[in-house]
Amino acid sequence: MLNLSNNGPLNIKHIKRIQDTLNKSLREYHRTMVLRVDLRMPENNLYAKDSTLITRFMESLKSQKNADRLNKLSFRKRTHHCRIRHVWVREFNKNGKKHYHLALFFNQEAYAYPGTYKPDHEGKYRHNLAYMIMEAWVRALHLDKEENYQQHYRLIHFPDNCHARLNMYDLSYQDNYAAIMNRLSYLAKEYSKDYSDGKRNFGCSIG
Repeated sequence: MLNLSNNGPLNIKHIKRIQDTLNKSLREYHRTMVLRVDLRMPENNLYAKDSTLITRFMESLKSQKNADRLNKLSFRKRTHHCRIRHVWVREFNKNGKKHYHLALFFNQEAYAYPGTYKPDHEGKYRHNLAYMIMEAWVRALHLDKEENYQQHYRLIHFPDNCHARLNMYDLSYQDNYAAIMNRLSYLAKEYSKDYSDGKRNFGCSIG
């Protein structure tokens, strides 16, 4: 039983598409990892009217994922197929600044958790899923050519308890599924959406 009332009025069509995307991932990967991430805009806001940001972000993330798999294969490490599915929403804060909320769905056998997204004591980042996500957003914004571009990693926010794992064979699967859908319903809230510019506020994977 889903209890989706905590986030105010919800767009029911969006709820259905979020659920459909999660279900597609679970049908392909009975053990699915769900990751929430927020993508913010730089202060100059040059991309305020750019409607291709999420497409570029996903293309970069998928490209990095493929390179990561090839790299593991070169070291004779075991790898697993992973089709990345996603749901995104565009929102605006009180000052009218755009940002995005995303849910990403992974084969848990390939990526069970995001890993650390903070640098070590030498300022270096570990190459993991969180790193690839930060890289993908910076590249989508064309900031990766700047000197010390990793300073822009701060534009990516990983919420508390940002990832969860679903196993269709767990005895607690139904409860875990409901808990994840309750959390993902945040993406379907009508509050903070702006339809005045005619651009899309919601999108998700096709396959």
